[in-house]
Amino acid sequence: MPQLGRLEQWDDARGFGFVRPLASQAGADAPRAFVHVKAIERAGRRPAEGDLVRYEIERDAQGRLNAVGVAFVNASAMRELARSRVDAKSAARDRREAGRRAALLRRLATAAAVAVFVGGWLLGTWPGVVPLFYAALATVSFLAYRHDKVAAEHGRWRTPESTLHAIDLAGGWPGGLLAQQVLRHKSSKRSFQLVFWTTVLLNCAAFAWLLREGVVAQLAQSSPWA
Repeated sequence: MPQLGRLEQWDDARGFGFVRPLASQAGADAPRAFVHVKAIERAGRRPAEGDLVRYEIERDAQGRLNAVGVAFVNASAMRELARSRVDAKSAARDRREAGRRAALLRRLATAAAVAVFVGGWLLGTWPGVVPLFYAALATVSFLAYRHDKVAAEHGRWRTPESTLHAIDLAGGWPGGLLAQQVLRHKSSKRSFQLVFWTTVLLNCAAFAWLLREGVVAQLAQSSPWA
């Protein structure tokens, strides 16, 4: 694997020296490697102590470290490398911030779901079978997510995403939200999240329509929890 280092103890008369990895990559006590002038590709000039180079490591028959594929690193390349590292750190920071916002959204949505379904029952807006129905499907959804996560960790047969979405669409989405938060499963896959939140909206819209049309009351008439 290519790495960056500096030449040290360079003996120009004999054409060899040593290269030590940059401390920012491998630590100040990183082992150095022997480098011969013949290992420097398209040098264009004589090497000098302190030169910054990119190289790879091989071991010789005695197990000693040798630098191969050595190439000088110019200032523009160093600036590009530094810029790429800054961009990578910025991207990682943005991902962490987006993850925190998504986690907060899931927690709020889960709490809101519990408050709405239980509160609606307590206020008499809908029968008790409604929160029980959602609780049952939420349990099924949570277990399905857990099964899929365990299967992924052990290389076993996965639960199709379409199955998870179908359960959530039917009303199990509060359990899906909880599973994503607690198990950290399917919480960062954008394509899955897009479909997941679509199922949430569709289920809520369908429930509102059924409630307005009186279908929920009709279905719950024969329920002992109505």
